[in-house]
Amino acid sequence: MQRVWATVVSVWAVLAIVAALAWAHGPAARPLSQPTAMTLLVKGKNGTTQRVHVVGVAAGTTPHATTQSSPPPVR
Repeated sequence: MQRVWATVVSVWAVLAIVAALAWAHGPAARPLSQPTAMTLLVKGKNGTTQRVHVVGVAAGTTPHATTQSSPPPVR
């Protein structure tokens, strides 16, 4: 009978540890927005206008430089 109680207690202890770790982990991060296509109008030579179709631009993102070592401007 001691073996049964030891098994029950160990199972409950493992469940309690797993529940505590899951509770402390917090919610999962929301996935990023899906990339969308964007059409840009570019003025070329002699005043002609061309349409450029850009694929893979995430909605709501702004272009930024990644090669500069200076901090971003303060808003």
